[in-house]
Amino acid sequence: MQAHTIYIIPGYQATPQSHWFPWLKQAFEQKGVSVHVLELPGPNSPKLQGWLEHLQANIQQHDTHTWFVGHSLGCITLLQHLMTQHATIGGMVLVSGFAEHLSFLPDLDPFITPSLDFDHLVRMSRHRVVVAAKDDNIVPYPYSLRLSEKLQAEWELFELGGHFMKQDGFTEFPAIYDVLVQMMSEPT
Repeated sequence: MQAHTIYIIPGYQATPQSHWFPWLKQAFEQKGVSVHVLELPGPNSPKLQGWLEHLQANIQQHDTHTWFVGHSLGCITLLQHLMTQHATIGGMVLVSGFAEHLSFLPDLDPFITPSLDFDHLVRMSRHRVVVAAKDDNIVPYPYSLRLSEKLQAEWELFELGGHFMKQDGFTEFPAIYDVLVQMMSEPT
């Protein structure tokens, strides 16, 4: 049996040490899963091209044993990266993601252009889950819901959770762990 690999793509102003990323990495490494939390260049002033080049250089596999977790701006970055790939991946979990203009964060507009081919993304990913919270005041949950619909993804809406950051109380995220374990347990 081939070993599973997880790639975690942080969002705006985040590093591998932010939020629940270290906890998720440790939880899966204890199960023998290889986990890579990417350290994106310039997280406080993100540039799409730099982030995509980093993903291209640091994501070593794209296959049915590869799983992706994106958070916030990391979600659209991941989707833009996957647009350049043609292998089938195990799945993706997108937390507080969006794929459209955020009027209150116009600096992020380059991340949503070019537009995504959602049919391609659906075909290449066996499992897709989008997670959001009703009280997210950074990426309001309707943005994540629309992303979920376009990806034909499972939809998980939390009553409370904010933007699922450390300041929202998220240094652990068992729900994401459980979703990934369930996806990985299904036959390839």
